[in-house]
Amino acid sequence: MSRRFLFVVAACVVMLYFSIILFMLNPLHSARLGYPPIPYRNVPIVDWCKPLQRRSPPGDVVGLASFPGSGNTWLRYLLQQATGILTGSVYLDPGLRMHGFPAENVTDGSVLVVKTHETLHTYRNSIFKSTIILIRNPRDAILAEYNRRHMGHIGTAPKSAFKKKIRRKEGDGIEKNKSKTHKETEWERFVASQMTAWESWHKAWLAVFRGPIHIVFYEALVKDTRRVLRDILNFINYNVTESALTCAITHREGIYRRRKKLKDFDPFTDEMYVQLDIIKNRVLAVIAEYRNKHNDTGSRRRRRS
Repeated sequence: MSRRFLFVVAACVVMLYFSIILFMLNPLHSARLGYPPIPYRNVPIVDWCKPLQRRSPPGDVVGLASFPGSGNTWLRYLLQQATGILTGSVYLDPGLRMHGFPAENVTDGSVLVVKTHETLHTYRNSIFKSTIILIRNPRDAILAEYNRRHMGHIGTAPKSAFKKKIRRKEGDGIEKNKSKTHKETEWERFVASQMTAWESWHKAWLAVFRGPIHIVFYEALVKDTRRVLRDILNFINYNVTESALTCAITHREGIYRRRKKLKDFDPFTDEMYVQLDIIKNRVLAVIAEYRNKHNDTGSRRRRRS
């Protein structure tokens, strides 16, 4: 083989190596629908209130279950800030592992809680002795998940992503009486499927899970972070000082909350808003029924397995 050929091969290997390194250092990594573009910017460093460590002695395995886009990563961050204890996940997200969550893919009692977006039919959920269910308004959860799929954990999808038309093939089952002037967008199809999934996901968890459940609303977590964190820690029987909570509140923003919003642009239609209100109210009714049945006020654990 010629020296030139060997040089080209070596150069390609080096480029591939550094591409992998850049990807692994990217906190915007997305694991579901491919990998979003890597932004060329400095990655913020997490300022932890105390060094992170495993739980000792290990406790029961506590789930942190949420529908995608509901703020699971941010709540994990707040819990780590308040306790100094690592949180785990049933997934392995390299970006999260490199930037604040080294216990990704750890699912035992050495971590404070274990993240999951799975339904109860997934075998992994049988490990949970109790579960925190984080619930977010379906509008915001669906939009956050769409942003994540396009731009990762803290990015925002561009307006063009909401207007991209779906290429249809002949015989794909589209109704013949559909208007030929309207071509469905990826966003419209995504919202339709996610609304159905959002409702069924929450109903399934509340109906099937047999261990203690603590329900947390994302909006309440944003509005009254200290109280909600305190209630969660009471639920999992983990004591922290007021100064520890204060430190967590002081550092509440972290790097895993989206700050950039689409200005002067609302991707939801009036019809979508009607359907979003319908599914939200149905799930709220199920929550009210669950709490009434189990005498649960939402402030501390009531149910025993």
